[in-house]
Amino acid sequence: MPKLSALAVLLALAVCTTGARADEQDSASTIAFKSISPVLNALINADDAQELMQKAEEDDATLLQSLALYLAATREDATLALAPYRAAALFARRGDDALAERYLREADERGMWFAPALADNDDFEHLRGTKFFKQVLANTQARYAQVSAGKVGAISVLQPSKGVAMPACAPVLVWLHGYGINGHLDSSKQPLADAGVVLLGINGTEMRESFDSFSWTGPYEGTHTVVQKGLDTLAARRCIDRKQVYLMGFSQGSQHAGALLAQHPDDYAGALLVSPGGWRQPVPTQSSAHGKRVFVINGEQEGPANQKMSADFRALFSDGNEVRSRTHGGGHFYPDDWKTSFPQAIRWLMGKDG
Repeated sequence: MPKLSALAVLLALAVCTTGARADEQDSASTIAFKSISPVLNALINADDAQELMQKAEEDDATLLQSLALYLAATREDATLALAPYRAAALFARRGDDALAERYLREADERGMWFAPALADNDDFEHLRGTKFFKQVLANTQARYAQVSAGKVGAISVLQPSKGVAMPACAPVLVWLHGYGINGHLDSSKQPLADAGVVLLGINGTEMRESFDSFSWTGPYEGTHTVVQKGLDTLAARRCIDRKQVYLMGFSQGSQHAGALLAQHPDDYAGALLVSPGGWRQPVPTQSSAHGKRVFVINGEQEGPANQKMSADFRALFSDGNEVRSRTHGGGHFYPDDWKTSFPQAIRWLMGKDG
C-alpha cells in the first residue's frame, strides 16, 4: 500500500479543527480527536489520492474534514486538478478568498477542464466578477471544448437477444440517463432491449467533473438535437422505424424525455418516465402530444419536488393521451421488479402486451 506523505498528515491535522462544543464530561482533546479521527483513518488507510477524494465526499464528512482531505489529495497527486478545485470551492465558501484563488490557480495550472461545473458553482459567486476568475474560467472553457468533443452526445447501442423476433426496420427505445452518469449500455440493460427494441443510450449534453459523468442542460431543444443526431447515427448502421421511436429516462433524463414528447410529438411515439427529477428547467406547462402512450413510475418515498414533477407529467399528458401510472414503495431508484415490469411497460408503449 503506498504511504501517504507525512506532510499530508500534518496538513490535515493543521486544518481539521473542531467547532463543536464539548459536553461537560468530555475534554477538549477528546472532542478534537473525534473530529480528526475520520481524516486520520483516511490518511492511514487510503491507497491513493482518489481514495482521499472519495472519503472527502462522503455524506457524513464535515466541511473541515473534507477540506483537509482535498488538500492532502492535492499534495499526494500533482496531476489531479479536481482536488485543488474542490479545496478552492470550500475556501471560497468559508470566505477565504486568498486561499480560494491560490488553489483555483493550482487547478488551472494542472489543466482543469470541467468548465460547466466551475461556471455553476455557487461557492465562487462573489469571485465571478474578478479578473482572476474570468481568466481561469476562460482557460477552463477552452480546455472543455477540446475534452468534450466526441463525448457529449456519444451513443451506445444494445440489440435484442438472439431469438427475439424483430421487424426489418426496428423500433427504438432512446435511454436518457440520470444526472452525473452516462449513456453507456451494458448487459444489465438487456431486459429492456429484449422487450423488442433496439436500445439507444446517449451521453448527456454537458460533461461534469469526470470523463464519464454527464448531465442534460440548457433548453430542451438542445436535448432534442442530440437525440436526433444519435438516431441519425444509428440509422446509418441499421434500418430503424422513425415512427416507432420511444423515450425512456430516469431522474433528470426522465424530465427531458417527458419534455421532448410534449414538444416534439411527431418525432417520438411514447415515453416511459421513471422517477422524474431535476431543477434546471421547469416542466413544460403545455403539450402538443395527442394519441400517445405515457407511463409514469415513481417511488412513494421520493422527495416532495420529485413527487410533484411526477404529478406534473401525469397532468401534462392527461388530455388526449393514454397515461398509466405506478407508485412503488421505494425511493428515487428502480423498483425491485424492474427487469419484468419495465419490459411490460415498454411493450405497452408499443401497443403490444404488458
